[in-house]
Amino acid sequence: LKDRKCRKEPTAQAIKMRQTNPLPVEHYYTHFLSLVKDLLDCNIEQCAYEDKLREMFGVNSYIAFTLDKLITNIVRQSHTLVTDAGCNQLKNLYTKFRSTGGAGGSLATQPSRAAQEQSYLKECEQAMSDENLYRIYFYKQGSKMTVELIDGENNEETETEEKGDEKEGGMEVNSSNL
Repeated sequence: LKDRKCRKEPTAQAIKMRQTNPLPVEHYYTHFLSLVKDLLDCNIEQCAYEDKLREMFGVNSYIAFTLDKLITNIVRQSHTLVTDAGCNQLKNLYTKFRSTGGAGGSLATQPSRAAQEQSYLKECEQAMSDENLYRIYFYKQGSKMTVELIDGENNEETETEEKGDEKEGGMEVNSSNL
């Protein structure tokens, strides 16, 4: 036990089961980025990528093991957003209604733009008649985001409910964060 406190290297390195990492700690980040790039370019195998991360970061490297999958999914979703006709149609509707205030804005000005938002919603429903539509709220104060499933059959605007009340669809909105 006393010996353990005096040791400066891990036990595996002391008994020559693992070599010391020749890379200085200051260069871990740049080396990590190059490993991710090599993995995405298929220049390195997944198991070799994970082994090199374990050498650098030890048991905490598990967080970086799935980074390639995250990047792959982001690229796939971005590709879908750019190439899908429905996504492009919704983007064009958003651009059209954003200039008139129909695509959202401050909660304080919501009553004045309710008619524009209603027509925006109707055009979105017509464009995506067979898909679910969601309304996303971003609250600057409190850094909060909520997602609401829009009921296609009953899309009448409702007033903002009191603090702590549940909105339709099970999403809770606190008026203190508005």
